[in-house]
Amino acid sequence: MSPDIKCLTPQEEERFLDILKNRKDAERAYMLYHLMLITGLRISEALSLNVEHAGRAKLEIKVKGWTKKKERSPERSEGKKDRFKTVYFPKALQEHLKEYLKVKARRGESLLPGAPLFVSRNSARISPRQVQRDFKKWVKESGIESDLSPHSLRHTVGTRLLKEFKNAKLVQRYLGHSDVATTLRYYVDVFPEDLEEAAEMLAQK
Repeated sequence: MSPDIKCLTPQEEERFLDILKNRKDAERAYMLYHLMLITGLRISEALSLNVEHAGRAKLEIKVKGWTKKKERSPERSEGKKDRFKTVYFPKALQEHLKEYLKVKARRGESLLPGAPLFVSRNSARISPRQVQRDFKKWVKESGIESDLSPHSLRHTVGTRLLKEFKNAKLVQRYLGHSDVATTLRYYVDVFPEDLEEAAEMLAQK
């Protein structure tokens, strides 16, 4: 794992979510961060979700990135175009989203299909900057001393997937990277325990 990558350990992740789950003033935060820790969405992608998306098992999210285009001119072989990735909402997340819609209704927030899923106190779509401040507060409440940001949740997903499946291509597709080289640049380093396991395997005769 790249030394520049900052993410939650399994123990920190559990403690972080437990703190949010048991706080009435963290219902929105719990929903948002739980969703991000399952889907690996960027904060901007998660905040772009609307109420209509909460009832789906999967959806297409638009992402942007540098992708290759087939052009006649070599000088124009690179370009920027819209891309889409499939995001899956497993049953546990679907149930949490259903409960969260009840929270929104109780607060008097709009449940119209095109209404923002996550809103601020003035009922506008919440901004990434607001979430960054909120995130640091809850990290501190959880007793986690690492210097983390909301993007750390995406890195947490990437490292967990790579650890579990040992498949960079799967991680690339799950996170929506434009190509596997981007994934490898972040997650190419093997975990220390994997090195020990590799040595043990080679020693077997």
